[in-house]
Amino acid sequence: MNKTASGSRPSDLLPASVLGLLGARGPMTRTELAAALRVSPASITQVGKDLMSRGMVAELGQLASGGGRPARPLSLVGSAAQIVGVKVAASHLAVVAAKLDGTVTLTRTEPFDVTRPDALDLAARAMRAVLEAVDAPVLGVGVGVPGSVDSLESGVADSPTIGWHNAQIGAALRQKLGVPVLVENDVNALAVAEQVYGVGRRYSTYLVVTIGRGIGCGIVIDGQVYRGADGGAGELGHFPMVEGGQPCPYGHSGCLESLIGSSGLIRRAVEAGFWAADETPTRPDDELAAIRRLAARAATDPVLAEGLFGWAGRWLGTAAAGLVNLLNPETVVILGEGTAQWELWEAGFEHGFRSKLMAARRSLPYVVDPWDEDKWALGAAALVIASSFDKDGATGYQGELVRERLSGAAAGRTRTEV
Repeated sequence: MNKTASGSRPSDLLPASVLGLLGARGPMTRTELAAALRVSPASITQVGKDLMSRGMVAELGQLASGGGRPARPLSLVGSAAQIVGVKVAASHLAVVAAKLDGTVTLTRTEPFDVTRPDALDLAARAMRAVLEAVDAPVLGVGVGVPGSVDSLESGVADSPTIGWHNAQIGAALRQKLGVPVLVENDVNALAVAEQVYGVGRRYSTYLVVTIGRGIGCGIVIDGQVYRGADGGAGELGHFPMVEGGQPCPYGHSGCLESLIGSSGLIRRAVEAGFWAADETPTRPDDELAAIRRLAARAATDPVLAEGLFGWAGRWLGTAAAGLVNLLNPETVVILGEGTAQWELWEAGFEHGFRSKLMAARRSLPYVVDPWDEDKWALGAAALVIASSFDKDGATGYQGELVRERLSGAAAGRTRTEV
């Protein structure tokens, strides 16, 4: 049974959700917004006043009423402004530009080599080309990277997956791009995007679990992304699952990622005789293509389907159940490249998940979203919209600049100081 948010307390991301909803659906009354976002009308009234004072939302004329106080719809202003998001991977950059409602207007994939000493210069050049191609004021750039990020404002990243340590992403890109730049763990960015554009509009506490090369998790509690002490929360892939075992790419033995991340799945396929050892990819970027080939074989081979993907689904379900028992979310969202094979994972996941949940939580809903590469980058772009509304000021001056640029876009101007 679906649970809804408590409704009496506006979350840190509620203003961003209002902006996204108005952009997606057009003018809406406060009552309609409250119903769509499952919060109290008082919360929408409070947020609406704040957004109007910032020049982000305007109140339109009265609607005809059959009785009672006439309704005045709220409408997004500055809607011509756009946001840019970038997903950093080892071999490429996925870049999108999008309207405030999340509609993607431009998408590019650029070859990228994270090992080069001038990698950030190359990334900035690719991003600059997108900024110049967008025919609207750009509020800022969000960057999603695998690994931990100290804060969205400073954007210092440690990413063993791509070999970056203490990478000064935020400072370098701001200097080269001349716009606000927010940097975040890529799965946390997806969690923000779900709050602004997706199922997070209906829930205040939820988990985003990603499957693909690695296994990730974004945690949203009472409308806030939980980042942990130093930005590294949500490492579901490094839950210890078995004693000993093979190491994952981070060097952790027996963790979830070592079992069902792409390299773990291929190892399992070789050990079980489903895949020849000489077919094993030598480059990590080729692993997802190998998984797709295994899935194609599994479509006509039930032994392979159960022995590999069903097995992986049970491990994933067991780990997800542990998180649900610990954190008591309202729902779980499953995303990532691996969802392309979800029909092969699903039965195993259902068994592992439901059988390990506490009895009171066995009916917890989960959602599997269709996947494409742009979602990583759109998640990063959503950081720009959300950046002005963090209670603890984690985005600092960058969040202030985004807010000013949004107000400026409504007045036909933007600031360039970063």
